[in-house]
Amino acid sequence: MNYALLTGLCLMISGGGEAETSNLKFKQVKKWQINLPNESWTNIEDSIAIGNGFVVNSTEFKLEIDTNADERPDTDIKGSGGDALLRGKREDGSKFSYAIRVRPGGNGWQYACAGLMSAKVNGVNVSLIDQNNNGIWNEIGTDAIIVGKGNSASYLSEVVNLDGELFTFNASGNGDVVSVTPYEGESGVFNVVDSYNSQGKLTSAVFTSTDSKFSFELSEAKKGMVVPAGEYELTRASVKKGTENVTVRQGSMKTISIESGKVNELAWGGPLRLDFKTNRTDAETITVQVPRFYGNAEEEYYNFMPGGKSPKIIATDKESGKEVWSGKFCES
Repeated sequence: MNYALLTGLCLMISGGGEAETSNLKFKQVKKWQINLPNESWTNIEDSIAIGNGFVVNSTEFKLEIDTNADERPDTDIKGSGGDALLRGKREDGSKFSYAIRVRPGGNGWQYACAGLMSAKVNGVNVSLIDQNNNGIWNEIGTDAIIVGKGNSASYLSEVVNLDGELFTFNASGNGDVVSVTPYEGESGVFNVVDSYNSQGKLTSAVFTSTDSKFSFELSEAKKGMVVPAGEYELTRASVKKGTENVTVRQGSMKTISIESGKVNELAWGGPLRLDFKTNRTDAETITVQVPRFYGNAEEEYYNFMPGGKSPKIIATDKESGKEVWSGKFCES
């Protein structure tokens, strides 16, 4: 048990303090490698509806974008997609910049946010991400936040952990100002790293409270992280080994109760359990449906990359124990 963390818990539960305000600055990310809890893409129709809007001319093979809000397209996106930096004004007349990633979709073109609003808050790097691409940066449980120097985001949360201490977090809709005050509620330590059984490495592990108020990325918290007490669920995790990686979701995992003043550990990962259905069409043919892979806490593993890199599956004769088939599955 980590007694130093528990001592910190007692201080935070009884603490209080004044708000600290920070100004955030916009940053375009041209090589987007950020792990989002729920990445979304927005269909482009007559315009990109950020601020007062940016008009577009769309064809099957090219998207022309007005990037400076003068209603005249000046940037072309072709082929498999690209990126653009939009500069415009809000309804109140204030200027802003907004970066987008663009790709062809099923019925035209789509865009997603490709920028951050960033600053040091209480000495810690904090970046906001407009995850639903609507130009609003402070939607709790919808937008995303990165705390620290990593590239894995959680949902935007009412409470953040800054260098081991909990703070209530507030951001402006424009994402340019945030304020924090010491959190005074009950809290416990949540450790998902120590008891994760895998030959790979957790590269992200986002857990969110069932009321969507709190969300934390825990993959780098080797000794656990102080979080508000309550009920949490796995939002998204990813595991990597060399060139192979896999995504993890809630699956059949039960809700996790974080008890106040305690160190709460999650035992998950391997060995994996395989669920699938078979259909025997004749004496020689057995059809096996695409299986589902579940971990020790009933979390589900899917999207094995590269394709076919699922765990090896061995089929044996029930009576003799002799191996009759082996192979790997890939998702269709």
